[in-house]
Amino acid sequence: MARILVVDDEPSIVDMLNTLLKTDGHEVIQAVGGVKAKAILEQEDSGHFDLMISDIRMNPVNGMQLLRIAREHHPTTSVIMLTAYGQVETAIEAMELGAFDYIAKPFKVDKLLGTIHGALAARELMKEDDEA
Repeated sequence: MARILVVDDEPSIVDMLNTLLKTDGHEVIQAVGGVKAKAILEQEDSGHFDLMISDIRMNPVNGMQLLRIAREHHPTTSVIMLTAYGQVETAIEAMELGAFDYIAKPFKVDKLLGTIHGALAARELMKEDDEA
């Protein structure tokens, strides 16, 4: 079971991801909007996150800002960015900043779950390399 932070400014997306991830056996921390997610990421006692799934386009705190904060405060956290059509350049920039991958909205559930499982598996491999 992974601990996953889900961030989107659309409550319906957060709710859908929450249900999907809990059904898949994960602990989900929900943040509607970047401001709430920023506060969660910057809390000293927030604990670790295995994965953050974040929309890119949000105001006033966007997904790229959250990616940078996650890298600073939770460097071992894998990050998957959600992007709407037409934001592929931004998504590629996110990967250059350390995101594991990006998923275009609207997304297929099986593709999203496959990407989530891949991100968590890659994180485990990195942890094993660090411990060796």
